[in-house]
Amino acid sequence: MDRAFLETIFLCGIALLAVLEIYYLQHFDADRRILGAQRKKRFFLALLIGGIQVIPFIYIFSVDFGPTDYHLWKWVSFPALFLYLASIWLFIKSLSDLGKWWIPGQELKDDLELVQTGTYRYVRHPMYLALLGIAVCQMLMIQNWIAGPVSLFLVTPFCIYQIRREERLLLKYFGDDYLVYCSKTGMLWPKEEKVPLLRKIVGELVKGLRYVFGLLVGLLGKSFRKGSSRLVNGRL
Repeated sequence: MDRAFLETIFLCGIALLAVLEIYYLQHFDADRRILGAQRKKRFFLALLIGGIQVIPFIYIFSVDFGPTDYHLWKWVSFPALFLYLASIWLFIKSLSDLGKWWIPGQELKDDLELVQTGTYRYVRHPMYLALLGIAVCQMLMIQNWIAGPVSLFLVTPFCIYQIRREERLLLKYFGDDYLVYCSKTGMLWPKEEKVPLLRKIVGELVKGLRYVFGLLVGLLGKSFRKGSSRLVNGRL
């Protein structure tokens, strides 16, 4: 798959997320307390926007990053594209599942409800899982040592910080109800009893990849031994 095609798909996905976030912000009815908390996050959000949106955009439409490019195998583009589309879908779905309970800041509304439907039936922080997936895909689709990994280095600490803070706030707000919810769901990945079929599918895929990797290593080993023997025979 052509790199230019992957980069175009990546930009289209990021543009879609930006439009969606602007829409939700315009329809978000926040009080001053929540907006004040949002100001505290502006620095982190500016870094995320720069890593996920601005730097890739500059890279794609500039030639100055050329010497720092790297080239992955072409077959990597197919799982990368699949994972990217899945991450975009997960972000949109989790945002939609929250609906009016979505809060852009770090404070909680007085009438907040604990959402346990949709994606939140399986994991407690699907939106952060989607951001991490997008960051990984950026490294695979934007094949540059600067524009590619930058998002992963920014998103990972941000998600860790946000998850820890939100867990404390929600536990304080909902109490035992949130503990029961935690016992039924995973933080970023569903518990086994929730999606056993998915676990089996992933497990079989991992086994298949290990088998293919073993075959490739074996073929490379044979090729190397043949090349070495020919080189020795040639010298003799």
